[in-house]
Amino acid sequence: MTDDFTQCMVSSSRMAARAITRRYDAYARPFGITSTQFSLMGTIIAAGDQTVSELAEKRGFERTTLTRNLDRLEKLGLIASRPAEQGNGRICGLTDKGRALVEQLLPFWRKAQAEIRAELGEAGFEQTLKTLRRLAAV
Repeated sequence: MTDDFTQCMVSSSRMAARAITRRYDAYARPFGITSTQFSLMGTIIAAGDQTVSELAEKRGFERTTLTRNLDRLEKLGLIASRPAEQGNGRICGLTDKGRALVEQLLPFWRKAQAEIRAELGEAGFEQTLKTLRRLAAV
C-alpha cells in the first residue's frame, strides 16, 4: 500500500511543477510578474492575439485562473484587450510595454531553462518535454 503513495504520479508531478515554477518565478519576480504570466505573454507572442477561450485551450488553464492572470497583466499595462467580434469574449494582445518586458526577461527565462536542462541532461530534458506533452494531449 505504501507504494501506492510513494509512486503516485499526481503527487510527484505536482511537486515537480511547483519546484520548476518556483525556479522560474525567482527570475520573473524582479520584473513584477509571475512565471505563469510570462508564459501567457509568450503564448500571445507565438500565436498572435487570442481570445480568452483560445488562450485557455492552448495553455490548459481553467478560465478563472486565466482571467485572473490576464486581468493582472492588463492592469500592469502589459496586455490590452478588446471585445471579440463575435460572441461576448475578449481578445488579448501584448502592448509595446509588454513586448519590451518580454525582451528584458527572456535572457533570464533562458537561464532558468538552461539550469533545468543541465540538471536533467540534454536527453533527459528532451524526453521529459516529450513525455509531458504526450500526457497533456491525453
